[in-house]
Formats: sequence, C-alpha cells, structure tokens
Amino acid sequence: MNPYGQGQWQQGGSAPSIFGALPSVTTSTAAVAAPADSVTFTFTNFKTTILNSTVIGPQQRTVYRVVTESTAPACTIFKDNESRNVAMVQWQPHASVEIRGVAAQQRVRDWLKLSADQSHRIMEVRGVQYAWAPMQGFLCMYKANSSAPRILARITRIPNTVVLEMTQEAMQLNLLEPALVATVMLSCGSNID
Repeated sequence: MNPYGQGQWQQGGSAPSIFGALPSVTTSTAAVAAPADSVTFTFTNFKTTILNSTVIGPQQRTVYRVVTESTAPACTIFKDNESRNVAMVQWQPHASVEIRGVAAQQRVRDWLKLSADQSHRIMEVRGVQYAWAPMQGFLCMYKANSSAPRILARITRIPNTVVLEMTQEAMQLNLLEPALVATVMLSCGSNID
C-alpha cells in the first residue's frame, strides 16, 4: 500500500503529496528554477488517467504515447512517435517494468526504490542512481549521492496535465525514456510497491 496516497492526514498536518508516491515537502532551501535550456514534455489527452495519454515535446509534436488498452488493462505500453514499443509496465500479479535498452524486466518497487526514510525514490539507470524527491511543489530528479546535487528533471501537475522538464544534461545522459516512465509511475495513482 502507498501510505501517501491514502489521504490519512490530520487537519493542520502536512498536505498530501501531489504525486502520491512520495510525501509533500513544503519548504526547501534549494532553488528549483528550471534551466533556460530545459526541454518540456507535456502529458495530455488523458482518458481518465495518465496511463492513457499523449506526450507532447518540442515544437508541439507528439513524441510518445502511453497506452493501456481496456481489453488488456494489466499492461501499459509506451510507444515512440513511430509506434515502436519503448517500455512496458505489467500490473499483474505485481507491477513490473521493462525499458528497452535501459532496464530489464523488474518490479517497479525495485526500479523506483523507496528510501529507508521514505523521503525520496531511487531509480537506477545504466549503473547510476538518481533520486526523485519533492521540492517546492515539484518532484525533482538529481544524481543520488552527489555532494552538490543539480536538478536534472522535474515533474509538476496542473489541471488535466503533467509536465516533465528535462535539462540538456539529462537529455545527453539518455534519461528521457526512464524519466517518462518514472513520471507515469509516480503520477498514475496506482500502487507501485
């Protein structure tokens, strides 16, 4: 169960996470401004959930689609703009993820591992660990175990839309597809543990 997605907060306590998979953080000393050279990807055209959405990239072009067929709701496929499958999440019996060329099939809870203090999630890509943590209303990704972490990507929600902003550094590190999958996993409201 996801304790942050259950809505068990007392009046005057912390607000629920806008992402459901991590706690909210209301204060932070780190500035979370998006770099001027960041690339924006917008999840739109929701059909009740981000699990059926279109990802719009630069120049307002469709770059990915997230598809969960009503006839096969136990599987979510990520397709690029040429309709090639780039990632897949199987929801039964336990949520598992596979990302072409990045992550062999494994449980989502192992790929997006919740930290011991439950303050962030760790995602491993090509042997490097990245943390996703809430900061000033965003869910931010940075290289884990860094003495001076720099924000590489950030997620935010606005009505009927989820936005992923990626820095040029993150794009050069080929983190786009893992970040897209993580965005969906952290925003979908489904149990990933």
